Amino acid sequence: MKVDPKTGAVLAHGADAEKPTDLGAVAKRVSEREQGLQDSFQKAMSAEKNRGKELEDLFKKAAEKVDDEPEKPGDHPLDGRWR
Repeated sequence: MKVDPKTGAVLAHGADAEKPTDLGAVAKRVSEREQGLQDSFQKAMSAEKNRGKELEDLFKKAAEKVDDEPEKPGDHPLDGRWR
């Protein structure tokens, strides 16, 4: 909150009170924000690149598990009716 010391009037409050008046400070905040966005984007891109390999590995493991297990008859009494 910004208050005028002479009159006691509230000049700004909330987000308005925190706005920088120096152009250099504004440029620094913008560049820091851009860098943070670039970092987030790079993390997302690397995760997406690895995602295909991870899914392929999971699919192979599931396929091996299905091949290794013998087929079991269904537990429901009507399962045999539909075969």
